[in-house]
Amino acid sequence: MRKRTFFALLGAVLVAVLVVGATTGCGSKKKSSGKSPIAIQIFPADTNAAIALLAGKVDAYFADATPVLYYMKKNPGKFEIAGKQIEAAPEGIATRKGDPLGPKVKQAIAALYANGDMQKILAKWGLSQFALSNPGSATPISKSSGGTITFCSDTTYPPMESLAGGKAVGADIDIADAIAKLWGEKAQINSTGFDVIIPALLAKKCDAIISALTDTPERAKQVNFADYVTVGALLMVKKGNPAQISGLASLSGKTVAVEAATTEKSMLDAQNKALAKGSK
Repeated sequence: MRKRTFFALLGAVLVAVLVVGATTGCGSKKKSSGKSPIAIQIFPADTNAAIALLAGKVDAYFADATPVLYYMKKNPGKFEIAGKQIEAAPEGIATRKGDPLGPKVKQAIAALYANGDMQKILAKWGLSQFALSNPGSATPISKSSGGTITFCSDTTYPPMESLAGGKAVGADIDIADAIAKLWGEKAQINSTGFDVIIPALLAKKCDAIISALTDTPERAKQVNFADYVTVGALLMVKKGNPAQISGLASLSGKTVAVEAATTEKSMLDAQNKALAKGSK
């Protein structure tokens, strides 16, 4: 009787130890950090991503500094920046590998900086702070007999490119026009979804891309870049920052709006991978 009771008690103690170990992680190599992933809401059009924040459907909107500052200016008192600018990087006009148009575009950008036209365009759109510090030396430009240069552009990204009355407007549009003018030609803008903009160029649906396209190593494997501005990324939140966001590391469990195929989307994906790795 006493032996049975002893073993019964011993069994109960062992069960209790196993239960405690399972709930606290004792005896296990894996521990939960309690970090939830970022809920990423992806939009084909960047304007809709910004609207999602305005409507209170997300905690933050993540994009280049250019549209973030534009929306803040257009909606005074409604938004604020959370944290600091993230990963300033060059943005460039993209051309197909081996296309002689690429060196011509680089030459044209240097010429626009040299004659002051680039600075005037950037100032017109409130983007002077994003000008290149070293745009390169200008060389003589040879004009053609007058043709058309077709640019693919995601016209949902003000103030870089957007539609007004069905017409493309913005800093990139003015830059495209200025480049074409240097060559004695005209610029034509083809509105193209950002997630398919590089495939459209490679399929020869346009001659070049001008669309706030960040010059990244991954993209540079597919296209050549002629850089013309340097821009970082910003997190925009509602005034008062109700979700208490302070940067990428604070986005665990938050909902963030972002445009498809952007570098910001890639950064959010990388942050989620880091959160998942930290939970093991």
